[in-house]
Amino acid sequence: MDRRSATPEELPPLELSVLRELDLEEPAPGRAAHISAASGVARRGDFVYVIGDDELGLGVFRLSKEAPGALRPVLSGELSAEPDRRKKEKPDLEALTLLPPFTDRPFGSLLGLGSGSKPQRERGFVWGLAADGSLEGEPIELDLSPLYERLRESAPELNIEGASALGDRIWLFHRGNTEQGLNIVVDLPLTDFIDDVQRDGRIGCEGEVRTRVYELGELDGVPLTFSDATPLADELVVFTASAEPGSDPHGTDGEIRGSVVGMIDGDGQVNRLRTIDRKWKVEGVYASIDARVMDFLFVCDQDDPAAASPLLSAAMPLESRFEPG
Repeated sequence: MDRRSATPEELPPLELSVLRELDLEEPAPGRAAHISAASGVARRGDFVYVIGDDELGLGVFRLSKEAPGALRPVLSGELSAEPDRRKKEKPDLEALTLLPPFTDRPFGSLLGLGSGSKPQRERGFVWGLAADGSLEGEPIELDLSPLYERLRESAPELNIEGASALGDRIWLFHRGNTEQGLNIVVDLPLTDFIDDVQRDGRIGCEGEVRTRVYELGELDGVPLTFSDATPLADELVVFTASAEPGSDPHGTDGEIRGSVVGMIDGDGQVNRLRTIDRKWKVEGVYASIDARVMDFLFVCDQDDPAAASPLLSAAMPLESRFEPG
């Protein structure tokens, strides 16, 4: 496999600001009225979309409004309200990203993917967007099992945490928090993926698969492993990674040691790797760029079902030389 490596920059941690809590106007049956395990975020216009790893729905929020968001169904079925059973049943939606326009979807779509870490986690969805960024039509449920079976050739304990469409390829980010211990990015032909979406929603992607392995360094001796990814124009992918002792076979507790945000260019090289304020367990990221400054939206899972996940923001120059040391 092609191997790449990077280490966190020696800069002060990136500071995040809380924009709002992810509270909902109506809860899922038997649940509190908020998203508590946010795992992915995307934005189009005034609309912010959020998935939670223990939800069957998509959270829809407006940046311009403080009103609670709505939870829109994207996957069929029901989940138990009992915490232990829900954890076993959950679809583990972990990746949320934007797809470029294709037939009948001139303004692109949202793509959500399950992690693939268990059979019930091999589902996803595509939902078209309108010109203003709102949802249009109904979601298409995806069967990811053929694709994920293929990806297990490189990552036997598959755990997809992020996805990004870059150029004519779609990149999938496997988190290296398994016994194999490898952060892996696989990229596949985007046209194959979209063709499967339009055909019957059963994703196989028979085209060429390219694989890269990433070593991202450590925080307090715990390896950093991928937690999400998002495209930045057609040139870069922004990713997040976290250091949790569960990612390290020698870890002794579950206390997170910190998160980072970084960039990978089209050639697969890591360009930046910046630590984040350690009180946040970052699970999802969306990024945009203006005058060579990146604006971020982050969501976090603070491992407390009784507390709403926060939506956070931050900004960072593209180049580290502009950062105060």
